[in-house]
Amino acid sequence: MKIKFLLIILAFFYNFCYSQDNIKKQKAIDSMIIAVQDKGIYATKGSKEVLRICTEIYYQSKEIDYGKGMIQADLKMSEVYLNEQNYKAALEKILQGKSLAKEYEDNYSLAICFIQEAVVYSELGYIKKSDKALDNALSLVHQIPLKEIYLLKALINRTKAQNFQRSSVDVKDSALIYLYKGQEDIKKLDNKNPYKFFFMGIFATDLAEEYYRRNDFLKSEMHLNEFHKVMFKEKDQSDFIHYYILKGNIENKKKDYLQALEYFDKALGLNQKYRIYTLSLRDIYSGKAQSYLGLNDYKNQAIYSAKAKTITDSITIADQKLLNIAIDINEGDDPFIDKENKNYNYLIACTFIVLAGLIFYIFRYKISHDHRSTKVSLEVNSSELQLKPFSPLQNEKSETEIESLRTLIQLAKNDDKAFLLKFSEVFPSFNQKLININPQLTHSDLEYCALIKLKFDTKEIARYKKVTINSVISKKYRIRKKLNISTDENMYTWMLNTL
Repeated sequence: MKIKFLLIILAFFYNFCYSQDNIKKQKAIDSMIIAVQDKGIYATKGSKEVLRICTEIYYQSKEIDYGKGMIQADLKMSEVYLNEQNYKAALEKILQGKSLAKEYEDNYSLAICFIQEAVVYSELGYIKKSDKALDNALSLVHQIPLKEIYLLKALINRTKAQNFQRSSVDVKDSALIYLYKGQEDIKKLDNKNPYKFFFMGIFATDLAEEYYRRNDFLKSEMHLNEFHKVMFKEKDQSDFIHYYILKGNIENKKKDYLQALEYFDKALGLNQKYRIYTLSLRDIYSGKAQSYLGLNDYKNQAIYSAKAKTITDSITIADQKLLNIAIDINEGDDPFIDKENKNYNYLIACTFIVLAGLIFYIFRYKISHDHRSTKVSLEVNSSELQLKPFSPLQNEKSETEIESLRTLIQLAKNDDKAFLLKFSEVFPSFNQKLININPQLTHSDLEYCALIKLKFDTKEIARYKKVTINSVISKKYRIRKKLNISTDENMYTWMLNTL
């Protein structure tokens, strides 16, 4: 009795110390999150250091299963990649962030992920996909506290405006309408919100750019002055890159080419200082080429035109293909699903044919064996009886295996926590082989691999795991990457043959 009591006390003490240790770790992680969310961090730390801190936040959070930390790390990393206009890397982090936000039921972060996703699609010209992502974000608004809604709606309206700007459908004043709506949402933010005036500046440049497109340079410069008024005291001056590019373009239109070059050079200096908005170099070089053309300096005009073209072509065909695959998977149109289903059906058909042939062979063999047995019945001894195709011991073993599989499948359907343990007993080497390929595989990854091994399709996994089909598709895509399974290879066949 005393020993039991002592064990209970020790267990309680261990759990208390463990939880206290986790609380300390969470506080340390929260401090790092606050640091990276400071809007001046790019000026003080730079993008690479922000990514390093976010990586540290992510893995420290993962160690203690701290959802908030992992989600915030992914959101910030995707923001950095968006600023660097590295859309492939951004999309990968957004996919991961969406999965985590759904898992931890963080609707605000999920909405931000959808908005970031929409921005990527918009930048790449996938307008319909961008609009769909924005609709997904908007559908979450009613589940989010009022004080957080205004910023979300502003960002949604801003991206909708960009989609109209990039769309081939010319809808009069649609972009302006959405930009002004977004600006009004930002004005509703509390003045203590550190991002209020920052986004006031962002919307001012957006409006300036839209009026520039309409050749209304007076209104364009009016909004640029608004931007300067709210942003000139900011520690992070990186958004002045867009400001000076637009000022340079306006001066080019006014044919004041020397003044335009001064603005473009200021934009270039800021670009080199902050190392973000990589593709803005294309606009700087293109603007300078236009200025030199106006000055009849054809040599410099050719040099900067070539530089602009080089950056335009910087996204390689290979990267674009990879990005398209990621986009299709995230959208729910898994390019592997049809192929896998076809191969899977083909595999089932082949299995049935083989089984039918085997049954036919066994049947013929039994008839033939029985026929021979009647002729030499007196000569048959006990050793010969053991040579029959199916002994009682073999039948018993077969029945045991079938029963184990039935139990395993039922555990999977019930989403029972004992499923993976039971699976390891039935397939003892499976998990170890996977871990040998990639030691970073999580418990959840192994569970999904087990379900694929048992030939559960995407819809079945979604139903039994109580998640969306898109979540399963995204999960399978990440597992495919972790295990280096070729995009041309059927995942189900790989699990069956390789393991």
